Amino acid sequence: MDAPDKKRQLRSVLIDTPVWQEYFRKEEHTFLEVNALIDTGRVSCLDLIVAELIHTAETEEERKVFQDFSRIFPILLEKPGTWVEAARLAGKLRQKGKELPLRDLYIAVMARSHEVFLYTTNKAIYKTCRALGLKLFPEGGSFA
Repeated sequence: MDAPDKKRQLRSVLIDTPVWQEYFRKEEHTFLEVNALIDTGRVSCLDLIVAELIHTAETEEERKVFQDFSRIFPILLEKPGTWVEAARLAGKLRQKGKELPLRDLYIAVMARSHEVFLYTTNKAIYKTCRALGLKLFPEGGSFA
C-alpha cells in the first residue's frame, strides 16, 4: 500500500445524526461499520450532531451517552464564517435548482474544511457531493 492509500484509509469520519440513530437501533450493517470506525479511532463529531442526538434522546441513559460523545470523540471546531459559507453554498445550489437544508450544508462545509469523510444516509447530499466538494464514506463499498 502506498502512502496516499494509507492516508486515505486513516482519514477521520464525521458521522451524521441519522447514522448514529441507526447505530443505536443496532441496524446490523451500520452497527458493524461504526464499530469498526470506533475501534480504529477514526470517528469525529460536531457539537451540532451531539446536540441533535441529545435533543432526540428518549431516555436519560441515552442523553448521558450522547453527552459523552464530546469527551470520547474529537469535536471538529468551527472556523469563523462557516455558517456564512454554508449559506452561500445554499444560494449557489438553489441557482442550479437544487435545495438542501442549511443544517446539511453546514455539516458538508465542516467535513470538507476538516478534510474528513462524511458518513451520512442523506440521499440529497449523495446527489450533490461533487458540487459540495465532499468525500463520502464508505467510498467504493463497505468499510467493515
